[in-house]
Amino acid sequence: MKEELETYIRARYPLLWIVTPEEERALAEIEDLAIGLKRRLFHWSITEGVRNPALPDRVDRSKRDPLTMLTSILEEEDPAIWVLRDFHPFLKDPGVARRLREVAFALERSQKTVLLLGPVLKIPPELEKEITVVDFRLPDAEQLDRLLDEIEAAARRNGQLQVELNRRERHRLIRACQGLTAREASNAIAKAIIQAEGRLDSSAIDAVTAEKQQIIRKSGLLEYYASADRLEDVGGLDTLKEWLRKRVRAFSESARAFGLPEPKGILLVGVQGCGKSLVAKSVANAWRLPLLRLDVGRLFSSLVGSSEENLRNAIRIA
Repeated sequence: MKEELETYIRARYPLLWIVTPEEERALAEIEDLAIGLKRRLFHWSITEGVRNPALPDRVDRSKRDPLTMLTSILEEEDPAIWVLRDFHPFLKDPGVARRLREVAFALERSQKTVLLLGPVLKIPPELEKEITVVDFRLPDAEQLDRLLDEIEAAARRNGQLQVELNRRERHRLIRACQGLTAREASNAIAKAIIQAEGRLDSSAIDAVTAEKQQIIRKSGLLEYYASADRLEDVGGLDTLKEWLRKRVRAFSESARAFGLPEPKGILLVGVQGCGKSLVAKSVANAWRLPLLRLDVGRLFSSLVGSSEENLRNAIRIA
């Protein structure tokens, strides 16, 4: 996100909406970016008012009101980046929405940028042309690998950890963490270490998967299926079984080093009762991957844009 955000800021895009539930991680990247661009950075929230992260002890509570905050942005003369946290509920107020639009017009001729930071995307129609949306992606495998290193180092300093993971198990653990926020992954791994009485072993994979089940349940869009079915339980389909047994190797580190892509998916077509669901369950068990069911009916909503947002959330969680 950092490179994309820098491009927008340097191009003088006035309003950017960063969609993420990971406020702390996003703020850290924004702070690094502000330092690189040599611009002052201000954080705003309805509870605190305005805070400069360079002077964390100094908080201006007189600007807690959204209209007052937006007016102060207009009056500021120096180049700066303003991060408005959880600002979307106030856009239901016509006065706030109009003022933000005026801010967008004024900032096009300045070196000031407003970042709207929040976990949901709800843009009023009158602001759609003024706001640019930036997605802050969940941690990738490389970032999760560094996070795991940090957790191991912290636990070792306290003398509370025995690592019993080989390279393949470590790779599977990192893969299981994908789809979680950094905090969720950290909490899940810490929970696994406690459950294993100070060991980090292959049981952590199941613990992380269980944590994912909780997140999936809260979403209301996906259902998690625990599968014990095996490929041997599927009758026939010998060509598909052979392909599945070969392609499981494509998830390994050696396959990535060789340049072999991971399988993108399988389309199963057939009449009712021919074994499509059984194949899906057995593949999930054979490849040690979570099996999720998407109920398309739950995606649709009467509110404009909500169906698309539901689909984005389902893909992000999966």
